[in-house]
Amino acid sequence: MTRWLPVLLLLLLLLATPAGAQTFLACRFEAGPRLRLALEPAGLALQLPGRQLWQDADEVTSLRDPVIAGFNLPIPPEAGGRLPPHDRFTLSLERLSGEARLALSRLPPAEQVQSCREATAAAAAARRGDGADPPSPPPPCDVPVPVTTLPGSCEVLRTRF
Repeated sequence: MTRWLPVLLLLLLLLATPAGAQTFLACRFEAGPRLRLALEPAGLALQLPGRQLWQDADEVTSLRDPVIAGFNLPIPPEAGGRLPPHDRFTLSLERLSGEARLALSRLPPAEQVQSCREATAAAAAARRGDGADPPSPPPPCDVPVPVTTLPGSCEVLRTRF
C-alpha cells in the first residue's frame, strides 16, 4: 500500500489544483539525475540544479496525459548521475502514475549537416534541370539523433510558504 501512496498523492494534488496554480514535482531517473519541475496550466519549467533559475520548456507537445516537453539544453551535471553526452532532452510524464521518461538526444556533427545540405542542394538542382515532377521538400539535415531513454518517477513536492 505504501508503494501506491506517492501515486495517489500526485493524482489527488493534480486533480485538486485550482486553475492557474503551479504543481512542483521532484523527479528521479534510473541513471541518477534528479530534477525539480513546475507544471503550470500553460507549460512546464525545470529548476536548474544549484540555482534559483527556472528554464521553461522550449517545446510543449502535450499538457494532457502524458505531458511531453522538450528542452534545448543538456541536463546540468549538478543534477547528478552519469549521463551519456547529449545536447537536449525531452521529458514525458504520466500524470496519473507519476511515471516519467527522459529521452536524451544529440545534434549531428556540423560536417555531417553541411555535407547533407550540399547533397540536398545538388539533388534539387538536378531535378530542376530535368523539368520533371515538382521537387519534394528536402530532408532535414539537422534533426537530433536519439542517444538513450531513461525511466524514472515523479512525486509531488510539498511547498512551504
